[in-house]
Amino acid sequence: MKNSSSPQNEYPSSNTQPKWMYYIMIAWIALTFLFLTFGLIGLVVQWTGGSVEPYSKVQSSTLVLVALGAILLIEVLNGFMSRPDEDEAVSAKPKLTMKSVITYCVIVAVILVVGTTLRSTLPVLTIPPWLSLVLFVVGIVLLKPLFLRKSTRVDA
Repeated sequence: MKNSSSPQNEYPSSNTQPKWMYYIMIAWIALTFLFLTFGLIGLVVQWTGGSVEPYSKVQSSTLVLVALGAILLIEVLNGFMSRPDEDEAVSAKPKLTMKSVITYCVIVAVILVVGTTLRSTLPVLTIPPWLSLVLFVVGIVLLKPLFLRKSTRVDA
């Protein structure tokens, strides 16, 4: 019989989702808020009488760079904040080694090179500011059903 008062059974652990789903969620959130930024800036410029054209052109390479950059940033922060071993004392501070800094710098450089290379080959999307805001709302609304649902796995 399952103990319903146990907090372990009420909420899934962070390890219930596969790693690729975690990465998709990071990119989803980053792109959702990128569309919010595009929409708000575009609408403010439009209301002040400026040209909306620069804010309605979204390069596909920018979307790729934002998604990959967000994943990398979260991984760097998680790597810095995680403790080496759970059995160590609570006072143990996270370490930032020179090897990890160089690794992340190389990964950032590769992402930037790929993004600038793709800039000339990928299309430019025309997204009006109001549609950017709609994409933001859709991204927020779909966040919970796609990524934040409770696990249906039954623990023995």
